[in-house]
Amino acid sequence: MEAYSFRSLSIKRFPKVQRTENSEEKHWARYQFPLTCKEHSVITAINFSPTEPHDYAVTSGSRVNIYSCSTNLVKRSVTRFHGSAYSAQFRRDGQLLVAGEEQGTIKVFNIGSRDILRQCVEHKKAVHHTCFSLDGLKLMSCSDDTTVRCWDLATATSVVTMRGHTDYVRSGGISQSDGSLWFTGSYDHLVKLWDIRTGQCMQSMSHGAPLECLLVHPAGGICFSAGNNVVKVWDILAGGRLLASFSNHQKTITSLCFDGMHRRLLSAGLDRQVKVYAIEDYHVKCSISYPAAILAMGISPTDSHLVIGMTNKLLSIKCMKKKADESDGELGTPEIKRARVGSYKYFMRGMHYKPTEGHPRVENRRQKNLKPYEEYLKKFRYHDALNSVIQSSVRNRGVLVYSLLQELSRRGGLRTAVSGRTEQQLLPLLQYLCKFILNPKYSTFLCDVALMLLDIYGHAVQKGSASEAIFRTLKVKVELELRLQRKALELLGAIDMLLAASTINVG
Repeated sequence: MEAYSFRSLSIKRFPKVQRTENSEEKHWARYQFPLTCKEHSVITAINFSPTEPHDYAVTSGSRVNIYSCSTNLVKRSVTRFHGSAYSAQFRRDGQLLVAGEEQGTIKVFNIGSRDILRQCVEHKKAVHHTCFSLDGLKLMSCSDDTTVRCWDLATATSVVTMRGHTDYVRSGGISQSDGSLWFTGSYDHLVKLWDIRTGQCMQSMSHGAPLECLLVHPAGGICFSAGNNVVKVWDILAGGRLLASFSNHQKTITSLCFDGMHRRLLSAGLDRQVKVYAIEDYHVKCSISYPAAILAMGISPTDSHLVIGMTNKLLSIKCMKKKADESDGELGTPEIKRARVGSYKYFMRGMHYKPTEGHPRVENRRQKNLKPYEEYLKKFRYHDALNSVIQSSVRNRGVLVYSLLQELSRRGGLRTAVSGRTEQQLLPLLQYLCKFILNPKYSTFLCDVALMLLDIYGHAVQKGSASEAIFRTLKVKVELELRLQRKALELLGAIDMLLAASTINVG
């Protein structure tokens, strides 16, 4: 006959509420842990090249760094600025780069040689937004001198000057369906639609707050404006009618952009959050947190990179994980991955190998290392076992004490374990009951333990002692819980009556 082997204490496991993850969250969870790069100053703009390999320009302080999309390292650095640079943007062919300057100058660079091709110097104050027109032959600039200008790239002269804003103009956009329609957003709370052929304002919409960023949908009929912590959607074809207004940020929104397929709108703000909205109903589909306030955001046309610029001068770069069917291997020839020598997988080789009938089987019995309370349980020293657990400081102390009390009850030694205690030994047990007796997972069994303690020590509790104070606290907690339960049952009865009445009326 085999010798009796002690069975370790089984810790009670309660069911966990599983959080269902939708397909949208799974998609954004495919971005890997972010790479971080330290810039020289705060990052004010991020722009991806429309052409492959989709390198991205990061505007920070008095320089523009161009990062490689494949290595995420600085490929080129443009530093020919006399002050802070703003809003570096690529042309549609990816060959030229335009950026505004603190002194009001607009500079156009050749990406390959980093030479200054053109300089536009008619603005009186800082230029915070610049971009190329759809044909690539004109420039758009929005300045703190409250003007919006259209520049001829060949001659670097201002062709059209649009006046109508009364405060700083910090954002703008061009309609993708009609390149002659330009949108601007200003600190005077207004979104204006301009026709550069006449230089006149066609529409004007009031956002109600200073505008930080503006985004035009590629279809050309919808414009998004962000000011304060509110995003508003304007129907341009209906004369600037407000379609929707939503606010899911706690602080000012600083950046807006679309994903590669233009099916999702992304917003970033000073509350360190990036929100992803569905274009159909503008409901939040996903939320991503960052360690610092966000000033700039960009996403690649293929959704392979999500780049964030923060106020702590850090650039966060998240890369999308490739799916198994997107691997570089040949079709039909799966790549055999070998475990690296010294890795965890290398030492776990053959762990799941199933032997056949002819293989000999060697039994390997390992002696279990018992915990102190298990040693006491093995020796039937229930009093000491409860003391060792109730005085411990382990992380799961609550469920551990509960499991031990249930094991003692199963063995018929619970009364032995809790009796014969001095006041100092009784206090930790009473404090545990006070803390966990209202927990629905423990309350049924702990109420029986509390009644047992009252039966044993009720006559011996001295007036004014610490144990009497805890017993009174325990009584107040139980009475409060009973009162709440009665009110909940009354409310449940009222709801059942209303449901029954509505069912009769419908019938």
